[in-house]
Amino acid sequence: MMEERMTLRVRPGETVRFPAECVACGQPARERLSLHKRRGQVTRRVDAPLCADCARQLARRSGQEERLLRLSWPAAALTAVALALPAALALSGVGWWLRLPIAVGLGLAGGAFIRWALVRRAAAAELPERRAVRQAAQIVDFTWRDMTLAFTNHAMADRVRALNPGLVVDEPAVEAAPPADTTN
Repeated sequence: MMEERMTLRVRPGETVRFPAECVACGQPARERLSLHKRRGQVTRRVDAPLCADCARQLARRSGQEERLLRLSWPAAALTAVALALPAALALSGVGWWLRLPIAVGLGLAGGAFIRWALVRRAAAAELPERRAVRQAAQIVDFTWRDMTLAFTNHAMADRVRALNPGLVVDEPAVEAAPPADTTN
């Protein structure tokens, strides 16, 4: 899928205007698709319009995705306990004040890893229709003053560009290298 990117001069708290059309299919929109990107402790958010049909597609999950997400918390808890208890027993020669944090830390790290792995597998089992709606519009990158959006629908990108003329950052033109001097 080819995507069209545009950089907008939008600071946190400022809004990007969208047409009243679904970013995924172009139908009249009444719902919202929350676009967000996180970098460190900073998260940028923008709400894009979404039609009712695409909102339903976005809410649907595959059976495998649902099972993996439901399994992730109990599996993480079981892993945490299964790692913490043997670690506490193995460190029996160490004082409890050192044994407890090491065992708990090891258990929590193992549980977090299992949860992370199952959530990634669930994302891989996502329905293609749901993935298409999520990828219709995305925040690709941001700084404190700019935000780069990507659209899979080029007509939607053009409409957003037209609704936000003062915010669009002109991309620097690539200059061609001067022709080489062949006269010697």
